[in-house]
Amino acid sequence: MSIGLADDRRGLGLTAQHLRRVDTPWGVYQTRDESFAVTLTTPNPSSPHAIRPTVARIELSALTENYRALRQALSRPHRDGAARQEVAIIAVVKADAYGHGAVPVARALEGLGIWGFGVATVEEGAELRGAGVRAPILIMGAAFGNDHAEVLAHDLTPVVGDPGDVDRFATAAKAADRLRFSIHVKVDTGMNRLGVVEARFDEFIRRCARHPFIRVDGLETHFSCAEDPDPAPTEAQLQAFIRCLDHARAVGADPQLIHACNTAAALRFSQAHFDAVRLGIGLYGALPSAHVPDPGLTPALSLRTRINALREVPAGTPVSYGATYHTRRASIIATLPVGYADGYARRLGATDADADAGRPRAQVLIRGRRAPVVGRVCMDLCMVDVTDTPDVAVGDEVALLGGASRGAGQGPREGQSEAPVRAEELAVWGETIAYEVLTSISKRVPRVYPGVQASELAIVAAGGAQ
Repeated sequence: MSIGLADDRRGLGLTAQHLRRVDTPWGVYQTRDESFAVTLTTPNPSSPHAIRPTVARIELSALTENYRALRQALSRPHRDGAARQEVAIIAVVKADAYGHGAVPVARALEGLGIWGFGVATVEEGAELRGAGVRAPILIMGAAFGNDHAEVLAHDLTPVVGDPGDVDRFATAAKAADRLRFSIHVKVDTGMNRLGVVEARFDEFIRRCARHPFIRVDGLETHFSCAEDPDPAPTEAQLQAFIRCLDHARAVGADPQLIHACNTAAALRFSQAHFDAVRLGIGLYGALPSAHVPDPGLTPALSLRTRINALREVPAGTPVSYGATYHTRRASIIATLPVGYADGYARRLGATDADADAGRPRAQVLIRGRRAPVVGRVCMDLCMVDVTDTPDVAVGDEVALLGGASRGAGQGPREGQSEAPVRAEELAVWGETIAYEVLTSISKRVPRVYPGVQASELAIVAAGGAQ
């Protein structure tokens, strides 16, 4: 559900004052500023006044800059000076574009010359088609259920590694009178998750070739360790994939789009580029690991809120559930309206054991300074020690991920440098990966798209492009 709302320039959140009327199936909302769009993912807000100051701000311009940076990195010449063949890019927008909003992201990228998109489920592909996306869409998760006909109905391209799915797609294509329905075949070269293993590849590819209603247009694999320092597992998988590719061509399958690389492999293993690469987390400005070179990526998403309470407490005061953290001195504790129901993980808050062991936990950015999250993160709230943050006040903006907004009148003082909080940092503090950090931001956090016309997002609510 997407609507437009106004940007409250006073910094008090989103309000409904002086707004233009927008009718939606969920009620009447209003907007004044056509250059500031908000996607509401909560279906039944009681009123615009009910919106918390906790929002995820997505800069689509950063996304397009990342695309260009990755494109340039992939187009650099080989070390021997030979020109590198330009590869196609498949933008991976599964899991609502890693929490960034699949439809706005797809629209921003579709005009840049990408080959198409990758999603995990039929539902995700159908959402893009319903919004007017016309580029090819790969269904990579093999989550077809019994709805193989739906894949054809939405003009989606399945990635198949199971003989039964091949037969069912052939049956659905015949029923729809779709001669030579396009599929991509997935080869399991070591992930042991989905796809046909090398030992059974000959039988599988010949089975595909026997179906007059099926055409193998693509061949792919997925590397399990491309972001790790040891290249040996990826190189072994690559050799297994090449053997299967050679065999497919030998039996006449001749797939036209060969792809194996995710972001990590694309930036580390140029010999595996083939015809296309699948770029996911890199497009959103995060790196898969510290072992992957950074081509100059900019995080596209920031998670922000505002302080809604302050209290001064003496040393030894317990904070949050379980009293797992006690202040070490007289402190000022700020309460923020964000919690694990928003995707800000419970384990991010520091405990006494963390403090004793010198183990870092999450920090946020307030007035240009880092401040630690203390005590257990609650479902809807978390607490931050702002004792060392000068002039802190209720209503101050807080960046939990990314940096502070410009022109808020509360930036860093002279001599202080603003240090945006990166998803990779949150991953370390939360003992996870940047992928989980981004995709965990929940549906109740509105996605804000500066510079996007509110009317463009309203199209999504109406069910497609006009």
